[in-house]
Amino acid sequence: MSAILKFIRENHILAIIEHAVAKKKSRISLNSYEITEIPTLLYTCLDVEHLYLHLNNITNVPVQITQLLNLTTLTLDYNNISALPSEIGNLKNLVNLNISYNPLKVLIPEIGDLENLEAFWCNKIGLEEIPKEIGKLSKLDTFGARGNKLKTIPEEMTKLTKLRWLTLDRNQIETLPNCMDRMEGLIHCNLKNNQLKEFPTSVLRCPELMFLQLYNNEISAMPREFDYNTLQVMEMIDIRLNPVCELSHPAHPVIRYTDTDTQASSSHQHGAQALAVNATALRLPAAPAPRLPDPALYDMDMEVSSVSSEDWENSVDSAELDVHYHSDDDERAADDVIGMALPELSRYASTAS
Repeated sequence: MSAILKFIRENHILAIIEHAVAKKKSRISLNSYEITEIPTLLYTCLDVEHLYLHLNNITNVPVQITQLLNLTTLTLDYNNISALPSEIGNLKNLVNLNISYNPLKVLIPEIGDLENLEAFWCNKIGLEEIPKEIGKLSKLDTFGARGNKLKTIPEEMTKLTKLRWLTLDRNQIETLPNCMDRMEGLIHCNLKNNQLKEFPTSVLRCPELMFLQLYNNEISAMPREFDYNTLQVMEMIDIRLNPVCELSHPAHPVIRYTDTDTQASSSHQHGAQALAVNATALRLPAAPAPRLPDPALYDMDMEVSSVSSEDWENSVDSAELDVHYHSDDDERAADDVIGMALPELSRYASTAS
């Protein structure tokens, strides 16, 4: 970036923050600004509740961010952050947190101090272990840890009785706690593309479970005590691409052994629609899409907080699960006047630097 273009961009960011301070704004969107360091001025925005910093080049999260005690939503996904401050647990009002696609490798135990957290995304951060402190997040509704290196989850996680949406797709999970049925609120469990060798019967006993994704594991047999009559609320069990699919099985409208199987019973469709309505209340709010989208981003596995996309395959439409906000659209458009002009300005700045 040329010196002039960088100067314009940095001052545009500061102007947005100064405006937020003056107007006591509750929402600040600084996603896709190529930020490398969080501006210190941001820590004076004590009224901010929703802070969007995803799709930047941030490498460090200073402890000062924990001064923003009113934060309810914080998105840091798609940056280059290698560590979080241990004081992150001081953000007691945080409801939605996304730290996906950062080289963090570990989750610090202080994550368990976020007592009001309802939606937490930590997809593709190189995670090998979930800390047992996750069990302290008693209000957690949505948890996503796709594309990591997990081999199991801690038994403490089964204490999360309000957890409804669990996605652990694309890990190395071999076993699960045998008390998964403690998660009595679980509705959607995504365990696709793992290394499970046995059918997780304890998950099947979760009383509210509607969608169980077991696609592409190493399951070689269905449980002996499997009772088809217990699948009263179940919409679908997807067990395709497992060794068990090579055996013969009685047809059942809920179970998918092959691509030709019926995906869901029509008698359950109304329930799925009702689920979608209820789910919108607690999903991670969608932040504005990048002002000037980079074509390369379309090849990335984007998170719901970034571009309103999530692959709840074969359950309900992702659009029904995303929560959009509209109250600040006009002000966001005003903030972006300079941002939209940056590409044109850069043609002149490149020759002047």
